[in-house]
Amino acid sequence: MPRPARDFDRILEIARLHYEDRLPQAEIAHRLSISVATVSRHLQQAHVLGFVEMRVVSSAYRSFAIEAELVRRLGLSSACVVQSANSTAATERVLAEAAARKLDEFISPGAVIGVSNGRTLAAVVSEARRSRTNDIDIVTLIGGIGRAESFSQTGEICRTLADKLGGHAWILPVPAVVESANIADALRSSFAAAEVFSVVSRLSVAAFGVGAMTPGSSTFQHGLFDADHLDTMVARGAAGSICARFYDHDGAMLHSDLDSRTMSINLAELAAVPTKFGVAFGQDKVSAIFAAIRGGFINHLATDSETAETLIALTSSRKVRSQSGHRA
Repeated sequence: MPRPARDFDRILEIARLHYEDRLPQAEIAHRLSISVATVSRHLQQAHVLGFVEMRVVSSAYRSFAIEAELVRRLGLSSACVVQSANSTAATERVLAEAAARKLDEFISPGAVIGVSNGRTLAAVVSEARRSRTNDIDIVTLIGGIGRAESFSQTGEICRTLADKLGGHAWILPVPAVVESANIADALRSSFAAAEVFSVVSRLSVAAFGVGAMTPGSSTFQHGLFDADHLDTMVARGAAGSICARFYDHDGAMLHSDLDSRTMSINLAELAAVPTKFGVAFGQDKVSAIFAAIRGGFINHLATDSETAETLIALTSSRKVRSQSGHRA
């Protein structure tokens, strides 16, 4: 005899409360006015029915020895390093899950979390789980309207993370780069944008990707800058970008005539955020990641083991800025 639909609904409800909202069985029983034994039985049925899948936890893929060495050699507050897989897609998948668990460590009641754009960060937020508190604000760190939305745009990342965590989304309602400094000034002073920038000023956590100086970087794929600007910034010594703001190999900010037209957090503001969580991997991004750490723009890093080992090797020839802002 088929199981009634209401039984499936109850099993799903209990499974979501336990595995997504992370409520203990006793609390679920109290909330639903049922026995703990019933909760346990329904959770077992959820597995049998295929509502819940078991998989190896992300911590099993982490390289803790490399993490410790990365923290020691680069002066980071913490690191999350996963073992490199046999493909970029596989590495990104494991890194996304591990970085999402790492991000969870930074969340507390009243947290204000800023997010950038980028494919890797989008993969991270897709793995986020319900927070223990709904007193959280998620805010975009860069404008993003005016183009067809994709999963890796900052607005979509912000909405996804807010939905996953149960927080409040604040979307900067402007393009990332506008036509003139006068337009940028007018937009910044508009009520909608000013309100969002006020939330940005209260950041406790900034989570972002790191842009390499290559045409494949999200900064250029999203059309924020053209190839000519890329060539110009490379010629001036740019090592990477964060939220469409550029810096050189020493971690010093690089200014251009587009600065006044760019609608995003600037690097001085980013450096002042208590928790700066950079998520990036790949040999093409090593220089950008290393320089961002030197500049004090990253103090918590999520990456893969191959990238981490290359970063560690670089410390033998270059100095890294300590968390106090002085190069060690």
